[in-house]
Amino acid sequence: MFSYRHGYHAGNHADVLKHICQMLIIDKLKCKDKGFTYIDTHSGAGLYDLSSEQAQKTYEFKQGITRLADYAGAEPALLAYQELTSSYLKNHQYPGSPEISRLLMRDQDKLHLMEWNNQEVINLKRQIRGHNVAVHHRDGYEGLIAMTPPDLKRGLVLVDPSYETPDDYHHVVDALTKAYKRWSSGIYAIWYPLLAKRENESNDSFERAASKHHKSQNMLEALSNAGFKNLLQVELAVQDPETFAGMYGSGMAIINAPWQLDDQLRACLSELTPLMAQNKKATNLVKWLVEEA
Repeated sequence: MFSYRHGYHAGNHADVLKHICQMLIIDKLKCKDKGFTYIDTHSGAGLYDLSSEQAQKTYEFKQGITRLADYAGAEPALLAYQELTSSYLKNHQYPGSPEISRLLMRDQDKLHLMEWNNQEVINLKRQIRGHNVAVHHRDGYEGLIAMTPPDLKRGLVLVDPSYETPDDYHHVVDALTKAYKRWSSGIYAIWYPLLAKRENESNDSFERAASKHHKSQNMLEALSNAGFKNLLQVELAVQDPETFAGMYGSGMAIINAPWQLDDQLRACLSELTPLMAQNKKATNLVKWLVEEA
C-alpha cells in the first residue's frame, strides 16, 4: 500500500489530458484578481526526470508528451500546454500537477500539496517551494476534508489517486461528498483510468479484471447521484478496449465545471485525439452527467 510511484508514468497520455484540464481551470480562476486556493490530494514528486530508471523502464512519455513536442496547430489549450512543458522537455523533465500549479499561480493564490508516500513527499518538499506553497505529509482523502473550506473561498481541488486498490474508488466518492458539503463553491477535478477487460486470463483473474473495468463507471454513477450542482465527464481513449489489455485511456470528472469549459475541451480534444491515438479507434468524450438547471 502507498507504493505507487508516478515516475513510471510521468508525461503519458493520461497526464496530458489531466494537465490540460488543470491548466484550463486555473486559467478560468485567474480571470478574477481575487486569490484562490489550489489543493492537490495526491501530489507525487511534483517534478519528474524522464531520463530516470523509472521513466526509461516504461517509456510511457513517448506515447504522451513527446507526441506534442512538435505540435504546429492553432488550438490555444494545446499551445499553452506545449509552451509550459517545452523548457522541461529540453532538460529531460516533465512537470507534474504541483509544478504546473506553482508556475501558474500568482502571489495572492495558495497551494496545498498532499502526499502520503514517504519518499515522494521528500522529493516534493525538495522540488516544489514558494512562499505560498504548503506541503503536507498526510493522506489526501483525510486532508481534503480537514482543509475545507479554505480561507480563500474560490479554488480547485485535483484528486488523482493511483487506484491501486478498489477502495480508492469508494474513498474518492466519500471524500468528495464530505468536502462538497463543507465547500460547495470549489471546483473538483477527479482523474480516473479507463481499464480494459482481459479476455485471455483465467476465470478468476478475468473476474477481477472485469470488476476493475467497471469501477470507474460505478464511481461516476455514484458521483452523479451525490447531489452536485453539475458534473462534467471528459475522456480520451487512445486504444481500442476490445483488443487492448490494460489502461486504454483515462478521464476527468469535473464538479462545478466553469462556464464554457466543455466547449474548450471539445475543441482541444478534436486536435489532441489523433495526436495521442495508438489505434484507429481512438475516441474522446465530453458529456454532462449532471447539468445545471
